[in-house]
Amino acid sequence: MFRLLCKSIVTGSSARASSVHSFLENPSILSCLRYISSVNTDDDIKEHSFTVSYLMNKCGFSLESALEVSKQVHFEIPDKPDSVLAVFKNYGFSKSQILNLVRRRPAVLLSKPNTTLLPKFEFFQSKGFSSHDVIKVISSYPWVLMYSLENQIVPAFDFLENLLQSDGVVIIVIMRSPRILNSNVENMARIVDVLQDNGVPQKNIALLIRCQPSIMISNLENFKKLIEEVTLMGFHPSKSQFVSAITVLRSMSGSTWEKKLTVYRRWGLSEEEILTAFVKFPMFMRKSAEKIAASMDLFVNKLGWESSYLAKNPTCSSYSLEKRLIPRALVLQFLVSKGLVEKSFRSLAFFNTPEDEFRRIFIDHHTESTQILKFYREKLNHSSVVNSSTF
Repeated sequence: MFRLLCKSIVTGSSARASSVHSFLENPSILSCLRYISSVNTDDDIKEHSFTVSYLMNKCGFSLESALEVSKQVHFEIPDKPDSVLAVFKNYGFSKSQILNLVRRRPAVLLSKPNTTLLPKFEFFQSKGFSSHDVIKVISSYPWVLMYSLENQIVPAFDFLENLLQSDGVVIIVIMRSPRILNSNVENMARIVDVLQDNGVPQKNIALLIRCQPSIMISNLENFKKLIEEVTLMGFHPSKSQFVSAITVLRSMSGSTWEKKLTVYRRWGLSEEEILTAFVKFPMFMRKSAEKIAASMDLFVNKLGWESSYLAKNPTCSSYSLEKRLIPRALVLQFLVSKGLVEKSFRSLAFFNTPEDEFRRIFIDHHTESTQILKFYREKLNHSSVVNSSTF
């Protein structure tokens, strides 16, 4: 027994000596050591020199970043970080995805592949995530790898699965906001209780979570105030507009809301008209203040439509300026210039109608349809660079 112990000690010493010899023969490591010595002689930094070199050579860190990260992670041999990087590579992560992941969450290098990483990959795939989905989730939110599978990820998934009644929808929700997997189940249940207590039907709760998963990690008191605000605005909890309003209001600060109100006021709309339009169609307040101004300029100045007409018919505000509103407005002007449409023409259908129907209803029946369609396609093809100055 004593001889076996002595042999083990000698073998271990020999292995360490070989490792040190290899370490010192590496030019990049020696360069790193010289730099560290020149900028800081602190023994603690020197102690992390292997970690610093590894982060630079294997993970693409700059020296400055490697020195900073080495305060968070420390290893003296490459075995564990090598095994972690190998797991990601074998699973299909690209080199850039791996490096970005390590930069954002360096502690992942100290993970245990067989007990921390692989079981999570297997769990996600067992629930219907493709390998590509798993890579996307982890790349966008690497912190998920640090959560307990049994105590956090599984309970959160099970809660969402029970609530949404579909693994497919749960996958969509997690893909949109992986952070939801870190949400406390009790807190998520309280959020759902608040919605149910206020008369929001189950299908609309599911719609809200699907559209804005981050709602499930809201501060409970702030969420209650938001529900009260939406109710006072005139939204009915049983309608889908109720959850749409929640989504819109959560996406902006009070100052941003006021900025958008100011833009609409400049175009002659009263606060009552703006609020009525918002209650009818919450996306009326979704665009940025700049996009709102551009849309109003398009309809009021370029087409001659009244701002009050737009407030009464707010659905046009949801469409892309470049991809729909401007190209179709140009076609409308073209039709007016040819005498094919009256200048007083007002029709939401001209902008709301799906593409195929739009061509059939507003282009194909004209004798000049070939010329009009060519003009329209030309404007669509240039939609990425089209703006209001086109008029």
